[in-house]
Amino acid sequence: MSRMRTTVLTVALGTLALTSCSSGSEEEAAKPITTQLGQGELTQAVPGQGELIPGFAPYHAKDVISKAEYCAREDKSPKGWVRGSEGSYLYNGSTTNMMEVSICLYDTAEHAESAYKEWKGKEPDKEQAPKKAVGDETALVVNPGLSESSVYGFTRSGVVTIRVKVDGAGGDTTGTRDMLATTLKRLQQVQDGKRATATAAEEAKAAK
Repeated sequence: MSRMRTTVLTVALGTLALTSCSSGSEEEAAKPITTQLGQGELTQAVPGQGELIPGFAPYHAKDVISKAEYCAREDKSPKGWVRGSEGSYLYNGSTTNMMEVSICLYDTAEHAESAYKEWKGKEPDKEQAPKKAVGDETALVVNPGLSESSVYGFTRSGVVTIRVKVDGAGGDTTGTRDMLATTLKRLQQVQDGKRATATAAEEAKAAK
């Protein structure tokens, strides 16, 4: 009888420990960007060679976003913009269907939220929510019609907004969502004082 009680207690404790670890992992993934990161840190967070979704490779060196208008729609300068960085990528060595990743930093979360809403536009009929959450808020915007239509992804996390554009996605939002999550994870790593090492392959595996 005593042996049975011991076994049941061990299993119960093991279950509790597993649940606790899972919760901690989810909290880590949701941690917002609250630090005023420097230009080098933003640039490091932009994914590079071997860190992208399949088929893509860097077009040229990562760029500094030098104008606030690049972080908004219709050439408007968003309030509270501080700095930004971006990367552009070829698909199978061609400029026909490319991908872009942009990171924009703001002085407050309120200004970042306002810029996020302006950047993603007001077309709810084209928006999709990600199957797995990314950051504080995320919208995936699909341009309907042609099979080679583009997919835009927008994420806000604290004082940062991220945009990913994938041309020729044919309405498939999977890669766009994975790149948003990868970029955010790299920002979280830099904010924690670590090197940005997260990859889209790792994110795709975690999202399953």
